[in-house]
Amino acid sequence: MNCPFLKEARVKYCDKSAFRKMIRIAGNLAQETCSTPLHRQCSVYQRFAEDSEESQCPYLRESLAQYCATAAVPRFIPYSEPLLSRCGGDSHRYCDGYLGTANQPGPDERRDQAVGGIRVPNWLYYTSNHMWLDADVSGTCHMGMDAFLTRVLGSVERITFLRQSGVHRPSAVLTVRGVDLEVIFPNHILLTASNLYLRANPGKLTADPYGMGWLFQGVQLPGQAPVTSALIRGEAIAPWMDSEIARMSNFLAECRVSRHGARLMNDGGVFSADVLQELNREEILRLFHEFFWGMRT
Repeated sequence: MNCPFLKEARVKYCDKSAFRKMIRIAGNLAQETCSTPLHRQCSVYQRFAEDSEESQCPYLRESLAQYCATAAVPRFIPYSEPLLSRCGGDSHRYCDGYLGTANQPGPDERRDQAVGGIRVPNWLYYTSNHMWLDADVSGTCHMGMDAFLTRVLGSVERITFLRQSGVHRPSAVLTVRGVDLEVIFPNHILLTASNLYLRANPGKLTADPYGMGWLFQGVQLPGQAPVTSALIRGEAIAPWMDSEIARMSNFLAECRVSRHGARLMNDGGVFSADVLQELNREEILRLFHEFFWGMRT
């Protein structure tokens, strides 16, 4: 499905210019230099000039182009090249322009659900170490951290992407309270992009984990095990998340006893959003290894 903010326009451009600057066609072309005999005074025309008595520049071209209606300064993309932009497929759901627009349109069958106060969209796949996968019909996949993991993290000081391309298990290092914690998507995929904007604004990781806080983009490789192998899906999501909340409650109860009653749980039994801020380095590493390191069977 194309982005609903992807629009079409007729544009003109100079075929001989070093940079193809597209200008939207509006009004009377006869008033423009390229469409009049004055085009002979153009330095570009003079450099490539042929003997011609045409009133319009022979290097003036017109075509259809697409552009984003949410962009402050539209960037025109040739209509023949829609796949060069994420606007031409389901990947537009992870575009800042789309996500930042109120009343985003979306498929009716996509529903959010909350388990123990933690948001877990039911159209996604989940790994046992609390990462999510969104695989669209075109074969493009997006990955990120679920709301359980981001609730534990609280605030992230810095993010470092370990690889930018190639066939890998995508991974990144998060720095929280001076402690480096590695998150790894457990299945191999052809990595095509990382959300590098998060390096300047890591707050999006926890503010919008299923949208602007996405981490990786990749493509399923033919002949390899499906990227969805061993992931949690559909009706299995809610009971799995319930059990994870219970496990976390037990883990933090042990820490609370050892820390003489430090505040690690909310009154309702769900762990506090800033729980990592209450743990020491050893406890942070032990918690991360228990819940978020690799896949559990």
